[in-house]
Amino acid sequence: MRGLYNLLLLMLAPLWLLYTLVRIVGGSWRERWWERFGFIPIPPPTSKRRLWVHCVSVGETLAALPVLKELRRALPNYEIVLTTTTPTGQRTARNSAHPWVDYFAYFPLDLPFAVSNALARIQPDALLLFETELWFNLIYAQHRRGGLVMVVNGRLSDRSFQRARRLRAFYRALLRFVDLACVQSPTDALRFVELGLSPARVEVVGNTKFDQALEAADANPTEWRRRLSLPLDAPVIVVGSTRTTDEERLIVDAYRRVRKVIPTTCLVLAPRHLERVPEVEQLLRAYGFEPVRRTQLPFPDTLGTDSEPASARVVLIDTFGELAQLYCIADVAVVGGAFAPLGGQNLFQPLAHGKPVFFGPHTHNFRDIALLAKEAGVGFEVRTAEELAEGILRLLRDEAARRQIERNARELIARHQGAARRCAQHVKRWLEHTRTSRLTLW
Repeated sequence: MRGLYNLLLLMLAPLWLLYTLVRIVGGSWRERWWERFGFIPIPPPTSKRRLWVHCVSVGETLAALPVLKELRRALPNYEIVLTTTTPTGQRTARNSAHPWVDYFAYFPLDLPFAVSNALARIQPDALLLFETELWFNLIYAQHRRGGLVMVVNGRLSDRSFQRARRLRAFYRALLRFVDLACVQSPTDALRFVELGLSPARVEVVGNTKFDQALEAADANPTEWRRRLSLPLDAPVIVVGSTRTTDEERLIVDAYRRVRKVIPTTCLVLAPRHLERVPEVEQLLRAYGFEPVRRTQLPFPDTLGTDSEPASARVVLIDTFGELAQLYCIADVAVVGGAFAPLGGQNLFQPLAHGKPVFFGPHTHNFRDIALLAKEAGVGFEVRTAEELAEGILRLLRDEAARRQIERNARELIARHQGAARRCAQHVKRWLEHTRTSRLTLW
């Protein structure tokens, strides 16, 4: 099966070579492009052994933070190398994971020579792949050199699983080389087993994003209102991770309806991708609003009088890495990515702040937390601007309901914590077992 996989890569070489060249020349892979081919400039290990942890982008990297923290605590004599695929993931990793990580790099292409180069330089005792990062050549090469291969925070969305079932022979061959999968839910465990992983190598540990959500839970709402020049007594809707114009149009339409009833209501909107900020800004202006970018805030004190300082009503977030804390100022939160069939985005962050959260019907990438939030009465699925506006107005008028939601949401997050610690314990156990087996053989 691996031979067939590499034959397919060879046949498709003109396409992926062109894609790679465009990425390098076009800019998104320009930074340290040689690492994409396995030329990772880190020194060989000396007295310490190594773990290689890989995450794709921002979401996986944030979910990995509590695991990295627990790994550092459980395995102090190991060095940790963290790779990401995207530049935004790399920036998040370097900004957030540096207390627990020794080396950062970009993930190599899954080509035999590239993964051989990377493994020769990193020399990991264990390769930890977050969520669904299953790369045949890398996994096979790590297994062949005697290293462990583990899936951490593993999950298979409904869509991914349906695709994988059609390629069951491929996944069965690939999963032969996976030593352990720490998965988010019993459903994910069953799906990994159905694709060919031995039940003895699957552990249900929960979702590490429950642990990650608390990283920003101590943010100060008063301070953040000051930073954004928001009135201290005005209701605020925080909208996170919108991904399409249609989503933003639905949400802004709902906000306009809310403003007609409660004119003082403020909006803070954070698109998922910062390159879309000008597009979203234009949309807001088309609806008659005057958005202020985060980088223009706070307003200087001289713009307002002593009795009425200058304030923003609609804030457009054009900065990176602040959304998790911004939810602290919300009276109501809305999370994008689910009003279009995109699978949803992170619901954990607003819930960790105790905020009621609205989202669309397409949550297949976050099905477990969406279901838990609805069952706990802290998450609300809506489909139209009318439904969203009605739900927001109902909660803005009912402070007692918001207080009850805050208690329930915090309890929900607390009840499902501990996945990161359980992952680290399983990794440590497998490393110790493998090392003991090798010493016995020697």
